[in-house]
Amino acid sequence: MFKKEYYFSKIAEISSKKTTNKVLYVLSFAESIVFPIPVDPLLAACIIAKPKKVFYITIFTVLASVVGGIFGWMVGLYLGLGIQNLVEYIPGLTLNDLQRVNEAFNEWGLLLTFIGAFTPLPYKLIAISSGATGVPILVFIAGSVFGRGIRFGIVASLSYFFGEKAINFITNNLALTTVFLGVFFTILWFLII
Repeated sequence: MFKKEYYFSKIAEISSKKTTNKVLYVLSFAESIVFPIPVDPLLAACIIAKPKKVFYITIFTVLASVVGGIFGWMVGLYLGLGIQNLVEYIPGLTLNDLQRVNEAFNEWGLLLTFIGAFTPLPYKLIAISSGATGVPILVFIAGSVFGRGIRFGIVASLSYFFGEKAINFITNNLALTTVFLGVFFTILWFLII
């Protein structure tokens, strides 16, 4: 049977080790390219274990994630060149269809990057797709820093102010909360532009 007390004590034990922050940064980097598990609970645990380092931990987690996203963008850029050659062999898909997708990403690249970086959508897919469709790297970086910064900032703030209760909230409600806030920011984006 799952016991919350045991779970939280294990998280506290693991997150208080010296190497845990480094593991967090490596996983944050890897999650932006290939790693399938979000790093939010580990970020929360590291902040709960070392609350005096909240800014340091959060900033380096954001930076590691964005650098990983840049690698994902580069993978997409190089794979994207080969996608154009494959399109002619895929039934029902034309180069014209691919061009429309590229145009949509170029027009809405910043917003799509932000949504991918902030919400539970797989950021790695947005990163690779952004590179493959030619989203400018500076636009991708801006959307990533903004999206990841807000997302990890929320996780860090909850963890700092609410401690172990934050881990429960993050594991149970973060996806819904980020989707809601993502929709809010998207509507705000369209109202401003």
